[in-house]
Amino acid sequence: MFKQTLVASSLVLAISGCAVSPESIPTRQINQTVQADLVQLGAEQEAIQGHIGLEDAIARAVRNNRDKKLKALESAMEQGQLELVQHEMLPSLAASAGYSARSNYAASASVAFQDGRPEPLGDNPSYSISQEKQRTTYDLALSWNVLDFGLSYVRAKQHADRYLIARERERKAGHNVVQEVRGAYWRAVSAERLLQKIDPLVAQASSALNDSRRVELLQLRSPMEALYYQRELLDVLRALQALKQDLANAKTELAALMGLKPGTAFELTDVASPHFVVPKMTVELSAMEERALNQRPELMETYYQQRISAAETRAALLKMLPGITLTAGAYHDSSDYLLNQDWTSLGAQVSWNLLDVFKVGAERRLAKTREALAEEQRLASSMAVLTQVHLARIRYEESRKSFELADRYLDVAGRISEQTANAARLNRTSELDLIRESLNALLAELRRDVAYADLQNSYGRIFMSMGMDLLPEGYAQHSVQQLSETIATRFERWQRGELDAPEANPESTVAAEQQDAAADGAVRAEGA
Repeated sequence: MFKQTLVASSLVLAISGCAVSPESIPTRQINQTVQADLVQLGAEQEAIQGHIGLEDAIARAVRNNRDKKLKALESAMEQGQLELVQHEMLPSLAASAGYSARSNYAASASVAFQDGRPEPLGDNPSYSISQEKQRTTYDLALSWNVLDFGLSYVRAKQHADRYLIARERERKAGHNVVQEVRGAYWRAVSAERLLQKIDPLVAQASSALNDSRRVELLQLRSPMEALYYQRELLDVLRALQALKQDLANAKTELAALMGLKPGTAFELTDVASPHFVVPKMTVELSAMEERALNQRPELMETYYQQRISAAETRAALLKMLPGITLTAGAYHDSSDYLLNQDWTSLGAQVSWNLLDVFKVGAERRLAKTREALAEEQRLASSMAVLTQVHLARIRYEESRKSFELADRYLDVAGRISEQTANAARLNRTSELDLIRESLNALLAELRRDVAYADLQNSYGRIFMSMGMDLLPEGYAQHSVQQLSETIATRFERWQRGELDAPEANPESTVAAEQQDAAADGAVRAEGA
């Protein structure tokens, strides 16, 4: 009966386990998630008070930018992996308990074994038992593999370096966000200013086009002259429309970088009164090179990668050593047929794959190749960083010259437009000339604004090429206002050439302390 019940239960469980069908997510659940996401995205934003300047835009971007937050989460995940690896250095302590019951006694008989064969079992064999039908057991066993401890220690140091690499990538993401916001901010400022001037010019050109069509229909001019006039006006309208399309998305792109919800209204500080101040570079090129080699996140990553490669070599050599396993345990069995129901045991075991001896030479050659590769990667990165520093300095100088030329061009175009407007008021020139020169002045202003945005980008890229950190430590805990003030202060110091002295990487110190503390903790746990 018991066997039939067991078989029937097994069949029911097997059939129910196979009865699984795809189940789509309900629309109601998706809508709830969407509403919760919208609420969360809105709650993460600090209220916009007043106009947003460049420092405010950068502060909001580094706090709210989703890509920046993703890098921060990757760094936190690497830190979690480090904590898990640290626990692997501890011994294994396993506790188990059990209960067993039989329907009858495990009785058995025995016969003598002679001449390599057992004697036949008699007609009336004598059975004996050494175990009760019901019994409970429990034990607590400690196991520690010395080789695994050494490997875990090496892996913990590697994960510590990977955590520091993630931190450097987070720094790099911050640099990129700052650079993108700087360019997007000045594009948005230019767009806001010029879009206010485009619509009146479009209306003027459209009105002139309609007048020209009426003149053509009334045959007050020759048809070809009227058509040429209309074609030039249409070229003006097409240029204005293309310009409007290029500028229309600038503010939306800036809002996306700042992590604002689409459609959020805000005003920019430099729209009403832009300050086209040419930033000056007062840092010597040699100092820039030295600072870049000391602080660039990419180079710091290669240093940590070198340590990871060296640790991998030690791990490979450790794997070829004999494995020593130490065991200790306390056990209990409730069977009354045992003389000793409680006992303890100690043990040690050594195991070694003797064929690993033949891998020593290959492992050493691979280790040298791995370390040489890491060294070449570091040197190649150093050369690339130095090249980027020089290119950033050259681009800054060229951008400064381009801006000065564009500013002079705008001055000339503005005076021509002013002279044309005076002539139009005296009926000494056509309306087409007035519209054309107004468009030229507008395009000259756009070129000046684009050149200034490029100048600001090239100026910011110089500090990014040096690996300068615009953000303070623990910036996530600061408000937007506090962060904006800190960024403004650092901008002013950098423009005066007052660069902070290179500081010791605090994450490196923390990670080293974490590694040592983990090893000491494992040793103390083993001693306890």
